[in-house]
Amino acid sequence: MTSRGNVLRGLVVAVGVMVVSAGCGDPTEGKPTASGTTAVTTAPSKSADADAGLWDPCSLPDSALSASGLDPSTKEKDVAGVDFEGWKVCDWRSTAQWYNLSIFSGTPTLQDVRKRPDYEAFAPLTVGTRQAVQYLSVNDKKRLNCYVAVELLRGTAIFKAQTNYSIGKQGDPCAEARRHTDELAKYLPGS
Repeated sequence: MTSRGNVLRGLVVAVGVMVVSAGCGDPTEGKPTASGTTAVTTAPSKSADADAGLWDPCSLPDSALSASGLDPSTKEKDVAGVDFEGWKVCDWRSTAQWYNLSIFSGTPTLQDVRKRPDYEAFAPLTVGTRQAVQYLSVNDKKRLNCYVAVELLRGTAIFKAQTNYSIGKQGDPCAEARRHTDELAKYLPGS
């Protein structure tokens, strides 16, 4: 499998964990009936499209991506071709080649992100006028990846710098995640 494939597989796992941890619960409730069986009712949907209203990171202009040191021709929507309900995701390879930048847009708040037990080393940031937080994965002992979550009007945008494992870490993923966040923040909704 290519290094890009390994990166994408890692993203699929990360987003899958995010989706489950973000509170996506079962929309049904079991209610006992007089006959002793359980009737299932479905909670009303708030929207026909769970992604409606989310900012799409794939809408970032190629010129902004290039100026930030990302290769627009490597853009990949979703995670390994999988669309996770309630999230919009886009990924690019850096021109430095040793890392990729993924941006996730979803409804969890910064408070939700801070409560996640699978993350640690939370450091508050300000990106423009927005509240943000930098953090690491508990399971990433070699510190190959780094996240910056930025508050949006609806949820957060999460910037993830992920080391390309076949090349290896050639810098600080947190410095790269912060730099890209700062450089691309003016394209976030409400800016």
